[in-house]
Amino acid sequence: MLAWLKNVPEDCYVYRELQITETLERRMKGYQKKKPDFVVVSPAVGLVSIEVKDWNLESNTYQWQDQYKIVKRDRDGSETRIDNPTAQAEAYRNAFIELISDIGVFVTSIVAFPRVSRVGFLNKLENVHVLRNPQTRFYLDLDATLFRDDLDEFAARPEALLQRIVQRHPKFFQASAKGIERVHERLMPSSFRIGDFTDRQRHRNRLRVLSEEQQAWVFGLEGRKNYLLDVAGSGKTNVLISRAIHTVKQAGRAVPPRVLLTTYNRNLETNIKRIFEHKIVDDPEGAYLRDAIAVHCVPALMELIVMCYYGLASIASYQVADESPKAYEDRLRKDVRDILVAEPDVFRAYDHVFIDEIQDFDDLFLQVTAHLCRSRRFFFVGDIGQKIYEREHNLARLGFLTEHVELKKSYKMYRTPRYIAELATTFILSDPGCRREFSEHGYTETFKYPNKLAHVAELSRSPHPIQEVVARVKDLLAGPWTEENIMIITSQDRLSELEQAVTASGIRCSVGETEQDPALTLVDFMNVKGLEKEMVFVFGIEDLYHRSCPAALFDSEDDRRRKERLSRRKVYVALTRSLEELMIYYQDPQNRFVAELLWINRDIVKRRQGAGHGLQVPG
Repeated sequence: MLAWLKNVPEDCYVYRELQITETLERRMKGYQKKKPDFVVVSPAVGLVSIEVKDWNLESNTYQWQDQYKIVKRDRDGSETRIDNPTAQAEAYRNAFIELISDIGVFVTSIVAFPRVSRVGFLNKLENVHVLRNPQTRFYLDLDATLFRDDLDEFAARPEALLQRIVQRHPKFFQASAKGIERVHERLMPSSFRIGDFTDRQRHRNRLRVLSEEQQAWVFGLEGRKNYLLDVAGSGKTNVLISRAIHTVKQAGRAVPPRVLLTTYNRNLETNIKRIFEHKIVDDPEGAYLRDAIAVHCVPALMELIVMCYYGLASIASYQVADESPKAYEDRLRKDVRDILVAEPDVFRAYDHVFIDEIQDFDDLFLQVTAHLCRSRRFFFVGDIGQKIYEREHNLARLGFLTEHVELKKSYKMYRTPRYIAELATTFILSDPGCRREFSEHGYTETFKYPNKLAHVAELSRSPHPIQEVVARVKDLLAGPWTEENIMIITSQDRLSELEQAVTASGIRCSVGETEQDPALTLVDFMNVKGLEKEMVFVFGIEDLYHRSCPAALFDSEDDRRRKERLSRRKVYVALTRSLEELMIYYQDPQNRFVAELLWINRDIVKRRQGAGHGLQVPG
């Protein structure tokens, strides 16, 4: 239910388990639960109290004893008397009416069954004909009840469904902005608000809107301008997808172009699909855009090429039993290279190719995308600071002419809260080699942090980080967070143990991003690129290559610097994944990277409290 309510517009305030007042306490006397699950307040709906029920219709039966109580029976015949949700919701409504009666804002209450469909509920309800009796609205008013299918239908526009319910009431009236503000002061005085959920909603909505620079990148570009490098969280992927949509719409339906959105791995592919679907969910041309725009990462495209060339029904027919991932990748790359030499024009299916994270492509990846494009219409975005692979490519040698048409950078990190973004950029730039590489690729201005959230990263020492992180996640899930809001980033060495611990705790999780059933995301440093979550945990930094680790014992000084630089970039990428909060757990405060992060973050905390001065980059 919370996930659904996150999509309400900026002028809606959402309260979860609002602390009851004396009026509510008096009105709810005799009820088992005395806090409304959610309260939504806005000019369009007034005040709506939502009582959420998680009934299991497969294991239990529910029988109304009277207007106030329901008998719940489980499979072994045990009976429990529970509150009738309609009566409970009505009691909340009366309490709120009494609480704000002098303000003049319409108040209503509804019941929600977010895990049960309307049809499933009615199918399980004995004596459905009783619903024809007008008096049954005191038992359960189906016109003021939300079911799972209602939430699915209005997933992108929850306020429209709430408006439909409240506006059917003959006495409904729209509230004034001043009246709504008075309601907030009555429910929760501003001086006592901590962690206002509305700030987070407003921040999310800002991230969905293109900035002026981003709009210029999408709509105001000359046809030849096709290359954009900018900082993490500047909205490059957002721009890439918007520009693809704009390209299709601008061409019109007469000659619909085919557009490919591609990147270098499957996690990024999933993220692009998610953003693309969000952009077109309410677009009347959504079906047309899905037909015109395909989203595939290069590894998936390579598999499609071998399937097509060899006439395979599925990639499983190509795979070999007991073959290691590395051996499979090497064989796939060789076969695709040979196929493209033998059949250079067979796979030219697209009119435009849009490439995300260009800095981590190699020559073969670019050759694959070049063979897929009928024209030479390419658009590239990337960030040299997020280059975490030792891959190289030569765009000019492959015929991609971009050197003189690069777009102007913004240097603005929209996604990450300002102090977390500052921690990340100060950390990456504290390495002279990284600073020099940034400069060589045109990063000549100071990074900017327009994100208004003032959260600072939390760094905590822990001898058992997996156990602490899992315990912290369980606490979050007991509050206003869901699994899909949270991501845990760790080293490849600890990923399996982390997955086992999370699964054992009963939390739904997946390694990498999932398209379907939302779950807690677990990912290693190499595969976190392109992902973003409200709440991000990071641990295992000590496992990354550094000059004191055993793997560095026989490396030359040049190799140590080069490999450490890659590790630093991996940490930088992990730090910039947070939309709201970042928790870093460490075991060794003497670790080179951990020590730097602690030093930088302490200075940020001091300055945030007004006690410090300018931040100096450690030498």
